[in-house]
Amino acid sequence: MQGTQLFLSNLYFFLEFVCVYFATILGFCAIMSVFVTGIILILRSTVFSKHIFGRAALWCLLIPVIFCGKLHLYYQTYVGFKLFYWWYELCVTRWISVLYCAGIAVTGLVFITKRKRLRRRVDHLYDSKRFSSKYTIKEYPGQVSSFCTGCIKPVIVIPEDIDDSRLFVVIRHEETHIRLGHLWILLAYDILRTLLWPNILLHICVRFFKRDLEDVCDAVTIQRGRINAYDYGEAIIGCAKDMLDIRKKLGLENGMSFAVDDSFMAIRKRLERIACHKAYNTRTLTALIVVTIMLVVAGIGLVKAGSYERINYNDEISSVCFSNNFNDISDIFVDYDQSVVTGYDDEYIYVDADALFEKYPEARTGGGYFYFSVGGYYKIPGIGGGGGWGEIDAGDISSGTITIINHTEIDIWNRIIMWL
Repeated sequence: MQGTQLFLSNLYFFLEFVCVYFATILGFCAIMSVFVTGIILILRSTVFSKHIFGRAALWCLLIPVIFCGKLHLYYQTYVGFKLFYWWYELCVTRWISVLYCAGIAVTGLVFITKRKRLRRRVDHLYDSKRFSSKYTIKEYPGQVSSFCTGCIKPVIVIPEDIDDSRLFVVIRHEETHIRLGHLWILLAYDILRTLLWPNILLHICVRFFKRDLEDVCDAVTIQRGRINAYDYGEAIIGCAKDMLDIRKKLGLENGMSFAVDDSFMAIRKRLERIACHKAYNTRTLTALIVVTIMLVVAGIGLVKAGSYERINYNDEISSVCFSNNFNDISDIFVDYDQSVVTGYDDEYIYVDADALFEKYPEARTGGGYFYFSVGGYYKIPGIGGGGGWGEIDAGDISSGTITIINHTEIDIWNRIIMWL
């Protein structure tokens, strides 16, 4: 019975630690993502407004953000302290951390439910025989904008009464979405929205994100499929007319649609870009992709270089406190220069008795206990554990170096935390 209680107690403290730790670092990422999302929105509407592939590449700025949870600047710079440290103080209140983690669970559940519901509805549709493709094509009995869904087993859905003149363009468009990995990219964006759910901008920007993916898909489909831009635009107009509000009823928010359920102005701008389509240089585009990947990797490297390690050891720091009785504990002395606690190993703590009495002269009379804390680790400042501790009766201390048994606290729970 006691073993079960001990296990449940340790499990509770472990889950509490994990909750506070991840809520703290993900909260920092969410705050950082607000600034990054704002930069993306400004750049895509100004500098990159006429550059289709440039606008799409801008969204890669969000990738390094997920690694920004343990930056030094939050604790060691004035700007970081003013902009971010308030979240660290909030997470000291446990229910804030629990609320953040609960928000992740609820948001993730909503996205998973929507995807499963869409997949279940798609699975009940019958296969189409009108067009051959390496991907499964389903026909929807009614009016709906053609779309594709499913990362592992992609499926293309088309309305059963779609015009044969538009069918070729629509299928090629959806195949391009799949080949370019847009379904996986959309899944990654949903995961990012789940982890950083307090950032409302990420949820609002889904439509802008999809517009940029659609523009890329349009350009690639027209060039690779050698499709006339006029015919391509006609297909979009026809699908947009047929769609109306059917897409919302079917719940296609988690797929990539040929004619996005969007505002009139957005559709108009998309058609204007198609009408002004110019062939892109594949070598230049490849170079852009390589440079983008290199910049993202470099950004992640810079973030990691300016962040705390997964495990940060307190090897050279120990603390001492003295108690005359169980209700009277003197101020805790943090021994940064190892003047009192000269060293320790897995079994013992070594203390300089003369330096100890110099720090606590009241202990020379005997009566009372010294308590020592050594080693340990921290994930970020203030959040850590492990280490060892020892105690000794002041009356048992003589001059010279004294040896105290080191009670280590590195158990299986700490090992898991250190690995996280």
